Amino acid sequence: MEIIEEDDGEIKQLMLRISNKEITLCETCDAFFDYVPQVKACDECKKKKKAEYAQRPEVKAKKREYDIERRHLPEVKAKKRERERTPEYKAKAREYRQRPEVKAKVRERKERNKKPTQRQPSQKRRRVVAALDSRERMKKAMQNLGMTEEMRLYFEE
Repeated sequence: MEIIEEDDGEIKQLMLRISNKEITLCETCDAFFDYVPQVKACDECKKKKKAEYAQRPEVKAKKREYDIERRHLPEVKAKKRERERTPEYKAKAREYRQRPEVKAKVRERKERNKKPTQRQPSQKRRRVVAALDSRERMKKAMQNLGMTEEMRLYFEE
């Protein structure tokens, strides 16, 4: 690389450092960083590029499949268990559970899954009527087929 003769001392110094392979110029953002052979982008640009790549749908799908496959391995379970036992993890989980929107979701889920303690009278009546109807239909079907003595006793109750 040829050094350009200019009045500005800083530019000369930068060009000299570039020619001596002390620093290099990032191809994407034009920032200077320490010279490393075959590296053309600075750390910030690498991070941006990696984040953009990770957001691609095909990459997300592949990672999801990989995670599903590894989820049941004993070493992965052990690592997760260890992480969940740390005080930092517990504090973060506690903080998350204290959020109003999370509390509302938990409350809704509990109400949805709550077993009714007492049935309403209208439901009971409907069940009795439905049982009688089904009994009548069964009785008529048996009469058409020819009832036995035991069946007559059962339906006379």
